[in-house]
Amino acid sequence: MKKILVGVDGSPESRRAVEQAIDLAAATGARMTIAHVVSPPAALAPDAPYFERWDFAVREQAGKLVEDVAALCRKGGIAVETATPVGNPGETLASMASQPDIDLVVVGHRGRGAISRVLLGSVADRVVQISPKSVLVAR
Repeated sequence: MKKILVGVDGSPESRRAVEQAIDLAAATGARMTIAHVVSPPAALAPDAPYFERWDFAVREQAGKLVEDVAALCRKGGIAVETATPVGNPGETLASMASQPDIDLVVVGHRGRGAISRVLLGSVADRVVQISPKSVLVAR
């Protein structure tokens, strides 16, 4: 295995996904990419007065999240890189998974009920549906 892509959002389920990915990477010698996909706000257009401040704050928070996770990986001796792309999380993670060196995608699942998944969607469900690579869903 060359590289594991791990989608993180700061939730406990995401933390479990990271822990499982670290175990897999340590066992296989794989590198990791830690990604937090920033969802653009529907209410703010790029020319809105507060967009720049929102964008800076969200990207700063995303950067801190992925760097904190990357530090855990490095502590375990895992080679890691980070990414904070902007877009729809499920679609973006699946697109990132299409890179030739990505062998596995690991995401957490929040355990929502069927109705809330239909109404709110689920990043894990979407990634499983459209990812060109295998997906491990941590619970």
